[in-house]
Amino acid sequence: MGADTDILTLDDKPQTSDELMLEVTDDNIDLSDGSEEEHIELSPGGILDEETISRGLSTLGRSADGVTQVYLHCTIAGFSLKDISILSEYVHLQKVEIPYNELTELSALSTLEHLLILDASHNQITTMLDFKPPKNLQQVDFSYNQIEQMENLSAHHCLKKLDVSHNKITRICGLEQCERLTDLSVAHNRLENIEGLDRLPIQFLNLCYNRIRKIENLENLKYLRQVNLSGNIIRSLQGLEGHDLLEAIDLEDNEVIDMIEIRHIRELRMLRQLNLKRNPIQELPDYRLSILFRVSSLSELDRHRVEAEEKVSAVNLFDPPLEVVAAKDHIMHVVYNFLQPSHVWDSTLPSNDTQYPMLVLAGPQGSGKKDLALKLVEEFSDYFGYGISHTTRCPHMEEVHGKDYNFVSLEQFETDIKMGKFIQTNFYNGHWYGLQMESVESVAREGLACVVHMEIEGVLTLKNTYFEPRYVLLMPLSTEAHEKRLRERGAYTESQIEFTIKRDDVYCEYNQIHPGFFDMMINSDDIQEAYRRLRRLVMDYLGISNLVSSLDGADYQYSEVQAPITDSIADNTAMGSAANPLASRSWSRPSITDTVSQPRGRVGIVEEESIKRRQSAAKGAVNGYIPPLYEQILSQYPKTAPQPVATSPDLRLKSESRPYSVPISHSQPAGLASQHSPDSTSNETCSSSLSDLDSATELQTENVTSNQLETNHNYLPTATVDPLELIDELRYRSMSDKVPSPPTAPRPDSLNRPGSQRHKVLPPIAT
Repeated sequence: MGADTDILTLDDKPQTSDELMLEVTDDNIDLSDGSEEEHIELSPGGILDEETISRGLSTLGRSADGVTQVYLHCTIAGFSLKDISILSEYVHLQKVEIPYNELTELSALSTLEHLLILDASHNQITTMLDFKPPKNLQQVDFSYNQIEQMENLSAHHCLKKLDVSHNKITRICGLEQCERLTDLSVAHNRLENIEGLDRLPIQFLNLCYNRIRKIENLENLKYLRQVNLSGNIIRSLQGLEGHDLLEAIDLEDNEVIDMIEIRHIRELRMLRQLNLKRNPIQELPDYRLSILFRVSSLSELDRHRVEAEEKVSAVNLFDPPLEVVAAKDHIMHVVYNFLQPSHVWDSTLPSNDTQYPMLVLAGPQGSGKKDLALKLVEEFSDYFGYGISHTTRCPHMEEVHGKDYNFVSLEQFETDIKMGKFIQTNFYNGHWYGLQMESVESVAREGLACVVHMEIEGVLTLKNTYFEPRYVLLMPLSTEAHEKRLRERGAYTESQIEFTIKRDDVYCEYNQIHPGFFDMMINSDDIQEAYRRLRRLVMDYLGISNLVSSLDGADYQYSEVQAPITDSIADNTAMGSAANPLASRSWSRPSITDTVSQPRGRVGIVEEESIKRRQSAAKGAVNGYIPPLYEQILSQYPKTAPQPVATSPDLRLKSESRPYSVPISHSQPAGLASQHSPDSTSNETCSSSLSDLDSATELQTENVTSNQLETNHNYLPTATVDPLELIDELRYRSMSDKVPSPPTAPRPDSLNRPGSQRHKVLPPIAT
């Protein structure tokens, strides 16, 4: 016990029995392993020996003849081997890996007839495959060696993958008979040209970090899927086109500088990966979006995944849909307009329920929309005015500044945009076109509906504004007729004609995909027939279609029809075109509160029909019956007080000098006429009728009392009476003997006031 105690006291730190056992065991293991390793030297002098081979063998399997069991794989790496002659005895090996040694030749492998895979990378080999070729050698790796020239590899006809990267090769050759070669890497060599690859089934080609200046001689590589050309001095992508199976292109660290080079790969529909890092092209503005717009099939660009949002942004930036173009154009003009002093526009003076009347003729260039707009305004000059557009192009033959277009310079056009003068603009065929607010206002100040013509881009922009025009599409359905018309004008080049003809599909497709986008489409192959249809459409809306019903089957002559229209409303034009509600602003929704108080001297055919309908409604009102249509109108449009309008002194003189005298049948209520005298019917004024109860037709009265209204049946009164109030008054008087309601307040002197309650919104166009 004392001795044990002394041993314990001699230790600096007591140890448990487990710790002592563990320490002894570790020491024994270290001693045994160390002694064993110290007495074994593998491959002394760089000469491969059996002990080294035995440690590198793996994958036990059957020999090629299937008789014996042998090792098929041998891996001997990092032994600084210089001689591997002993490997010739292992004839059954199928895979030999001898990288990271100091080998200079491989003649010992000539006996390995069944060799399939050879890895001799990171050695000092100067001659490639300098041994008797095995029967089915498929994969060879000679990377990181000292090879300067490629040998003829025709004997290795089964070769599928060859890697000779990181050598000193200056020229690709000797591969003509390698008909199964699919993967070739000659990276990090001294190549200056791409050659020696004709008609090979190569799918993966790696030529990175050479001295290649031009992509060439790849036309016959029909199976090419991936190509790596990074680290060269390539400036153009020409040579990559036509490879329909190409999936990945790596051009990192080159000299591609121009975005136009992308045109060579934009048709490669299978292309998914493109790397242009460290190229001057990356310095261009919107570089990434530009690439994605031109090559929309990419899923990876510059080793970064492409998101769907990026592709949408690319399309919206470089080729946005028509709706996006119109929205941006509208936003731009609204912003610029807000920066200008506020104005009260004549076209905005009507109430919210009464929009300013406009007619828009849309169609491709050469559809005749401008000519038809001018003819329409010429014939219906008391209804419509022409809104002159602005353009930066030069005038064509016979075009007049201020009549066909306002021809301005590009600088002036840009200045007007920044001054907020435009409603819409669009760039077409190399020139800018646009409609200014002043063009619409010049027509609105005359109390007329505005007729404009524009391309589909302008239509989309205008639909974002507060205007609610009628849109008529003039579309030449015959490509031959359209092309002939463009050529006959002699103002367009071949490229412009080709571009215009292609845009026909845009209009047709938009009209089919978006039903109701245009109120009506008219075939303009025949301009005369197109105008007849347009004219008939307009007259139907104006309520004067019966004037030309006899002319529908005959050839239209402008002089024959224009006279009865314009002459019959000449006097009303002198009075501000107010006698007919559609004569001033009729291209919009009807309002039952609108009243017209100007005296007139003549009654037109349509107005006579309107009066008859009013008489029928008045009869029903007297008998306590309200027509269903009248109830529908009252329920749809709340009744409001009519806007006060007073006649000017000049108009009073006209009314006194030209009295309105119409005999009245005694069988009808007082103040209403069913028949007109010959004097009144001989001088007709065109008006409109949009419903069975025309709210805008006025009755002229003289200063008579209510008793005279009951007893005097010879003349219509000449004082201004609201038709709706008159109907209500007659109905109340039939039910009781109440005194008629007091007249409305005197109207201010604003006969031709732009924006008065004369705007009508027409019902949808019937197709």
